[in-house]
Amino acid sequence: MNPQQPYYGQAAGGAPPAGYQAGQPPQGGPPYYQGPPGQAPPGQAPPGQAPYGQQQPYGYQNQQAYGQNQGYQAPPQGQGPPGQAPYQQQPPQGYGQYQNQPPQGQGYNQAPYAQQPPQGYNQPPHGQPPQGYPQQGYNQPPHGQPPQGYPQQGQGQHQYPPQGQNQGYGAPGQYGAPQQWQQQQQFSVPPTPPSLGYGPAPVGLAKIDTSSDIETLRKAMKGMGCDERALIRVLTSSKYKNPFAMAQLVNDYQHRFMRDLAKDIISETSGDLETGLLALIRGPLENDARNLEKALIGAGTDEDALNDVVLGRSNADIRAITMEFQRIRSREPDDRILKDVIQKDVDPKLFRLYQMVLKAERAEDTAPVIGADIDHKVMELHRATEGVIGASAVSVAQIFTSSNNSQLHAIADAYDRKYHRNLQDVIEKEFRGDMEDALLDMLLQGIDRARHDADKLRAPLDKTFRKDRLFINRVVSLYWDQNRLNAAKAAYKKIYGHPLRKFVKDKLSGDYEDLMLALLGEQ
Repeated sequence: MNPQQPYYGQAAGGAPPAGYQAGQPPQGGPPYYQGPPGQAPPGQAPPGQAPYGQQQPYGYQNQQAYGQNQGYQAPPQGQGPPGQAPYQQQPPQGYGQYQNQPPQGQGYNQAPYAQQPPQGYNQPPHGQPPQGYPQQGYNQPPHGQPPQGYPQQGQGQHQYPPQGQNQGYGAPGQYGAPQQWQQQQQFSVPPTPPSLGYGPAPVGLAKIDTSSDIETLRKAMKGMGCDERALIRVLTSSKYKNPFAMAQLVNDYQHRFMRDLAKDIISETSGDLETGLLALIRGPLENDARNLEKALIGAGTDEDALNDVVLGRSNADIRAITMEFQRIRSREPDDRILKDVIQKDVDPKLFRLYQMVLKAERAEDTAPVIGADIDHKVMELHRATEGVIGASAVSVAQIFTSSNNSQLHAIADAYDRKYHRNLQDVIEKEFRGDMEDALLDMLLQGIDRARHDADKLRAPLDKTFRKDRLFINRVVSLYWDQNRLNAAKAAYKKIYGHPLRKFVKDKLSGDYEDLMLALLGEQ
């Protein structure tokens, strides 16, 4: 199966290493943030002191939880207390002392080690010391809340409030009995804001004039036949590339004609064109929830669609998706909690992975790469895979689901240098089926997200049994994040030697082709 990952707010950086293999970092950059020998790793309780307090569960509306600390538990037997061997042993020369920070892992042309992410996202570089974190200016609404009603009248910019959170890393203790150890950081990092469309409209966002467009939409679906070209032209207009503008268009249509735009589209179109138009007018959050509903409810489970929605997402997005799924399933009391629905549909080991994801405890995007943490996770990965007979999927999942993309990139790079084997190859060798797909989806997003996106655009149409719905939803998801879409298109051309437009024209036809090309910006 073809896994995905998620999503928004990521930008392309500088040139990455060719292929998926983790490469050697260039020399001469600053080392990863590490404490002096003999000192406890950042955020751990010094020997002899009581453990740090346990973090309380995060409520969807309760943002105060961001100020609470992650819990810390004693290290596994044989590992030694914090600040003592083997945690503070010097790693082998050439491995433990990283010379540079890893790239973001978010885009085909990734930035070289020690460079800051592309400007415009206002995020501090990964791996920097605690001092000097800039506050994030953010044009989007508070995280974890679905869009509600119209955007408010007037111009203005919503400033996302930086909040402190001691973000922990989850990693297994020993093979066969993974423990939920959480290592605190000595400094706070701002929570990753929700992707555009995964919170309410920013305060002061101006409404746009939709009057002529809603008249065009109604005329296109009124009377005999349907003007599909008019539908595509209006709904893919640059005016509506913002999810809140699209929501306003849908609401204005309903208020003007007392009709449901989605129902009219279902009545007047069919097939893949209908699927694409509905995915577009729903906006990214509702479409994610609808895709989960279709993937999980009924006969069988579409793990590809499930992975596309929940893997590699920020904590804020996961919370928003979980609540939106519950909203659209509110009339189904037995099947409205996402975690419970997944548990009914997948095997227990795979459910453990999704359970970790839905806890929304992934390292925030601005959490740095700390050499001691990477060293420990690399050794745990080896112990859970090649180091034993019978790999521990739960142990590997614990590490992957708790790490952000930059940390995953650093883990893959360090594993290759320490054990002289590609971590992707190890996962492919040790696991099979849906578990392999899910683990690879998270890992490859960290290694090179844009290349992974490009491969996932091609995969559904490049098989004997095509999965057009999967392709459509992947295109629509990228449409809401133009930076990520452009990075994926550039990666596709570099990998396959021709533009994505050519592939789409070869595989599709008619109005379906026109819609996909318009969403890709290739019409």
